[in-house]
Amino acid sequence: MLNLSPLIFFALFSLTYLPSRAQEKSAKIEVRTIDVAGVHRLIAERHGKILVLNIWATWCQPCVEEFPDIEKLRQAIADSAADVVAISVDYPDEIDSKILPFLRSHSVTFPVYVCDVKKEDEFISSLNPSWSGGVPATFIFDKYGQQRVFLFGQKSFDVFKSETDSVLTVQ
Repeated sequence: MLNLSPLIFFALFSLTYLPSRAQEKSAKIEVRTIDVAGVHRLIAERHGKILVLNIWATWCQPCVEEFPDIEKLRQAIADSAADVVAISVDYPDEIDSKILPFLRSHSVTFPVYVCDVKKEDEFISSLNPSWSGGVPATFIFDKYGQQRVFLFGQKSFDVFKSETDSVLTVQ
């Protein structure tokens, strides 16, 4: 019979049975649906923070390519008065099959929703009447819920950071 000290036993048990930080982080990822009223609440209820709102889809190659920069931005502004939120325009029934696997593979640490609206035009115009609905699109709202920045198309971390900083400095 193998005789292990309690410390060695716990170390082996931890490596084998306890979840790693990566598993814990991925287990916490949750995607909920959001409608137009929910988007309006998200923008309006700022609690003194600005909002960086990214609209994306798993089928959109530029969205997929820029997503790591959105996560990098979230990490860079973690201690500031800013929130990062993403809304997928995939279908709500694709949460388990497409959206969650994508988010887990990118270790996403910010809230993600999936758009669930009857009229896409209503969602699009509620964010910005001049927006065509193409993705990726990023909107930055000040702490009062006023849109200050609209970015269309794939952008880099440097662009996201610069635009976010510009809104934070006028707060």
